[in-house]
Amino acid sequence: MRLRVIGRSSPYAGPGDATVGYVIEGEDGHFLLECGTGVVAKYLEHYSLADLKGIVVSHLHPDHSADLFPLGFAIKHAVMQGLRQNRVPLFLPSGGVDTFSVALKAFGDLGAHYSEVFAYEEYDDKSRVAIGGWSIHFPKVYHGMNGHGVVIEGEQGERLGYTGDTKMGGNLASFFQGNDLLLCEATVETAEQGEATGHLTAEQAGELATVAQVSQLVLTHFLPGTDVEEKQRLAAMHFPGSIATAEVGKVYSIRAQ
Repeated sequence: MRLRVIGRSSPYAGPGDATVGYVIEGEDGHFLLECGTGVVAKYLEHYSLADLKGIVVSHLHPDHSADLFPLGFAIKHAVMQGLRQNRVPLFLPSGGVDTFSVALKAFGDLGAHYSEVFAYEEYDDKSRVAIGGWSIHFPKVYHGMNGHGVVIEGEQGERLGYTGDTKMGGNLASFFQGNDLLLCEATVETAEQGEATGHLTAEQAGELATVAQVSQLVLTHFLPGTDVEEKQRLAAMHFPGSIATAEVGKVYSIRAQ
């Protein structure tokens, strides 16, 4: 399994950047994990919509979901060009389809159009879904809205954990226990800010990675202009393993340990 970073910024993207979006790659295709502002254009620099097997959105804050709107038109165009025939599975947290439908109604009664390109599926923390050869489940995290982490298991047993947006919580480490790579938000500067906004500091990301005994930690979800080297240094005070900061365009290989 491979992870490509499409965007890493929040709550908005700086010049030439995108908010959060990642692609999970395998031998038989790929899927999108998150679809924030600016993700579609950067995704299309590397991929064809003909090969897109699905989209997973952890929660519906705009920095994670806003580009679902242009993506729907892009998929429709791909169908018109003969690049694909089938709808793309879109996995949203419970209640997400109704929320998305309300927005589509407000944006010009576009529901019928989007139902032609997306095959909607909702999940909760008990769900396990398949996209291609991947098995995915969705632990409920601590973000003050219906937000989920994502744990993806590949065909060789490799596991990628993704925190989504979350503050520290009692079961957080158990959700990602023993994962081969943890893609972890490191948004705020202090634990007090994190508690108030539902986010993690870099230090907390390091603590989480240590308790969860992950093999590799990749930090993400940064305000534009963040000193990412300082984020990495702070996380390393608490996690002795391999640490990286998400770099747009970079691909990280994930192998079972």
